[in-house]
Amino acid sequence: MRIESVRAVLAGYRKIDPDMERSFALVRVETDDGTVGWGEASTNWGHSYPTVFRAAVDDVCARHLEGRDPLAIRDRVADLRVALDGYLGWEGLTSQTVGAVEIALWDILGKTLDAPVHRLLGGSAYEIPLYGTGTTMFEQSAQWHAHYFDQCMDLGFAGVKVRLGRTIDGDTEAVATVREHIGPGKLMGVDSYWFHDPDSAIELCRRIAGYGIHFFEEPVPQYQVEGLERLQHNSPIRVAVGERVYSPRMYAELARRDAARVFEPDASLTGGILSCMEIADLAARSSIEVIPHVGGPTVVGLAANLHWATAARVRLCEYDIDPHQPMITDIGHNPGLALTDLGGGHITAPTGPGLGVDVDEEKLAAHPYREGDTYAELFPEHESGRTAAGSGPADASGA
Repeated sequence: MRIESVRAVLAGYRKIDPDMERSFALVRVETDDGTVGWGEASTNWGHSYPTVFRAAVDDVCARHLEGRDPLAIRDRVADLRVALDGYLGWEGLTSQTVGAVEIALWDILGKTLDAPVHRLLGGSAYEIPLYGTGTTMFEQSAQWHAHYFDQCMDLGFAGVKVRLGRTIDGDTEAVATVREHIGPGKLMGVDSYWFHDPDSAIELCRRIAGYGIHFFEEPVPQYQVEGLERLQHNSPIRVAVGERVYSPRMYAELARRDAARVFEPDASLTGGILSCMEIADLAARSSIEVIPHVGGPTVVGLAANLHWATAARVRLCEYDIDPHQPMITDIGHNPGLALTDLGGGHITAPTGPGLGVDVDEEKLAAHPYREGDTYAELFPEHESGRTAAGSGPADASGA
């Protein structure tokens, strides 16, 4: 068996509420016997730039992979690292591109051996508890988000994640409102997407600790390791990182410094399935909880993360509860992965060969990519107030 073609497939749709563009970056790998594998790089919230990803796949990955053995996954990853690392670096786009291709190769391996990926990794399918996310607008009130949280409660989810990033007073009020809304028995995480500096994050953690916060995601930028370390050592709440941590070695440094106590790897961001397994092993040795970051991918990225998560025996997983998700519901057969399938608040990795999802290319083509915006452009008010980017400390008064 040899790889015959490698190409990027970009897709997108217009989110209904809030009204904004979402984009998706997939890779399609086909072998000389007609087997097709799919992978994904996370780009749906401006995590990367789809046209740059397409250039990396079509111009570089194709040249270095076509004609080679798709089942020798580690060898093919090494080929791509050599091709991409030298001038693009190890993190960011390189990790996303390599990860997308690696996921597609796992899909091919599983289809060839007639086994789901999690079985190839030594795992056995089980029901993974979920927490709900999907609230994207920083300026909206906690009351505005209540319908999302009601869905989570109705579906039996273990908990929710609350979007913060206003002021210390405003964030404290939001946490109190949501805790009252969901009750004392449900898990609650918070996410401020880098809004704070270490001092303001420490102050906020002390104010909201009494509301039973499971983790605080991205309080400060994840490349500010010293700031994260100081925050974690002075915070009553566990710091969570992962949405911008692109490699096992970055996670290793965070573990060594005790700069975070919840890791959130994502195969579409962190270099693929093998990297996530390596991170999960590291976390287990360091008594760090692993909660996969699955913030709104296509059915391909969702399935990929569920397979490694199953093999790693995680106890909790993120799920985007936006009811309008054509990249989950419309582009092919997705056994048990749509929001309407999740009664009981659990999800199970697909048990079909490979990733266990069948992408309908005609339906995928009905959702073409349209040039959209990055996160910074979508939320300029948030960006202008981002203290870690040099704007000064957050205003604790709420003014």
